[in-house]
Amino acid sequence: MSIPVMMTVAGSDCSAGAGLQADMKAAHAMGAFALTAVTCVVSEAPGLVRGIQEVDPELVADQVRINLEHFPVSAVKTGMLYSPAIVRAVHEVLAGTGIPVVVDPVMIATAGDRLMREEAVAVYEELLLPGAALLTPNLDEAAVLLRSSVNPERDELPEAAARLAIRYGCPVLLKGGHLEGDCRDVLAGPDGRMLGEWNRLRVRDVSTHGTGCSLSAAIAARLAAGDGLATAVERGLEFIAAAIRDHLRWEHPVRVDALKLW
Repeated sequence: MSIPVMMTVAGSDCSAGAGLQADMKAAHAMGAFALTAVTCVVSEAPGLVRGIQEVDPELVADQVRINLEHFPVSAVKTGMLYSPAIVRAVHEVLAGTGIPVVVDPVMIATAGDRLMREEAVAVYEELLLPGAALLTPNLDEAAVLLRSSVNPERDELPEAAARLAIRYGCPVLLKGGHLEGDCRDVLAGPDGRMLGEWNRLRVRDVSTHGTGCSLSAAIAARLAAGDGLATAVERGLEFIAAAIRDHLRWEHPVRVDALKLW
């Protein structure tokens, strides 16, 4: 039996709700074997980031390199890259491999903490986004990439996704989970043409820490398994919707919600 292999290049979340821990769970649930390359160690819980320790960029690069040397990696997902040096290191190893890369532009935590240094954004845009298999920004990240002080509104999502796709020459899944009301997600091709749109009822009163990480990992897992882009996106969105609907909750010592990713 052959199992598709994907790799996540991301930060470590000690709460296991986001970052590479969530990526592994999502990828495995979607039928792929998940490799990891750790970029940062983050001390966090849902709604709270207390510390970030960057991994040496050369070690990040070697984690990516040794995985590529020893496993048949069919897709890569990048998450928290944090610094210009890490972005460059990851790009240098992946460039020319032909492996599809799903880029989750992890920039700002739900709690408002920066998860990418400001000086890294330009390097990110120059090296990693052009030619990506898919870019998956949420509304806050889209505003940063669009140089806008205002997040796109519901009716503006298709236009915003198209602008990003044309700017970076890659497909864009613009996620509307932070909208008021129900959720709307749109997928634009690299030419700006709409490839898909999904609308879902919002699950109320639940923390959605880690949804972006898990979604991009799920999509990468399905690309590794051979799905086309629109199919991989749709299956990833269905998986995340179920994970939110079937979420877990603990009340001690404070209320904590978690996605059910298995």
